[in-house]
Amino acid sequence: MEIYFKTLLEGNFNTNIPSSKRVNSTFEEYLKIALAEIKEEKVSKENYWEKLGEILQKIEIGFQVLEASTIEGLSFSSSETLGDFLLSQALEIDKLLDNLPEEGSKNLFKELAFFIGIEAQKIKQGYYS
Repeated sequence: MEIYFKTLLEGNFNTNIPSSKRVNSTFEEYLKIALAEIKEEKVSKENYWEKLGEILQKIEIGFQVLEASTIEGLSFSSSETLGDFLLSQALEIDKLLDNLPEEGSKNLFKELAFFIGIEAQKIKQGYYS
């Protein structure tokens, strides 16, 4: 079998060069969005560990204060102050948790913040005085 190049060259080939005018395609837009999300995800993962450290620190402080309050007797004025402090800790924990992605650990930390908030209200109302 022989191939004749003459018949290949005589074909009706379209040789128009596409214009160099830039048109934004939907793929290009999706790619830009995806790259921005990846960059944001990397930043958010770094912030995730920092925020998680803050949350754990606040929970630990809350439990230390609760433990100290059970060992020592509380007067009415000190129970008001201590209850306000613990309530503010619980609210700060909850606010930090709102910025974290949905995970199983987030629910656990929310429950711990809720527990600290309930104990703060009990202390403020004088249950442990």
